[in-house]
Amino acid sequence: MKKLAQLTVLLAFPFSAIAAPDMQPGMWEITTRMEMPGMEGMPAMPPNTIRQCIRPAEVQSGSATVPKGDPQCEVKDYRMQGKTASWRMECKGANAMSGSGTITYGGASYSGKTQFTMKEEGQAMTINQTFSGKRIGDCK
Repeated sequence: MKKLAQLTVLLAFPFSAIAAPDMQPGMWEITTRMEMPGMEGMPAMPPNTIRQCIRPAEVQSGSATVPKGDPQCEVKDYRMQGKTASWRMECKGANAMSGSGTITYGGASYSGKTQFTMKEEGQAMTINQTFSGKRIGDCK
């Protein structure tokens, strides 16, 4: 479960890279939901909601939406087509996992999903995540 907590931190922020997303600066509310197929009978994880101030320079550079998790994780094959970005991610080391995701930006909102596979106590585990963000005002 320690890996799962680290994955939640890693994936709490969507991705951006080369092209600036269609995203307005300001205060954003981001909600993340996680599902683990095969874990029936376990209580569902509640959604996680955070607020994040995203400044104009962060939108232009994409730095506000770069994952802020494990430094052993690398985003690969990032593509921006229209308003939708897609990517793959590989993490090495103790938190080894791989997966992919997409995010669609809409100025004052976005939504996306990821799917990751990792090993926990010798068994493969799939983690599906959906996330959405909405601009809720100006930064204070």
